[in-house]
Amino acid sequence: MNETDAILTELIDQRDRIVAAIEALSGNSTAKRGRPKKAAGTRIMSPAAKKRISDAAKARWAKAKKEGRNSL
Repeated sequence: MNETDAILTELIDQRDRIVAAIEALSGNSTAKRGRPKKAAGTRIMSPAAKKRISDAAKARWAKAKKEGRNSL
């Protein structure tokens, strides 16, 4: 994705938020209930990546606990 596409995507997202806010304030909300749509360009983490991050966080907390700290 080039810079122009990123700017266009951000502008479209801002427009959608503004339209939703106007509808909510005017009482004409047609917004769907439930989970919001996934923003264009967002990445999905693989289960393996999530596990690596989780394991690293657990190791950091274990090290801090062993050193007697209650915060990192």
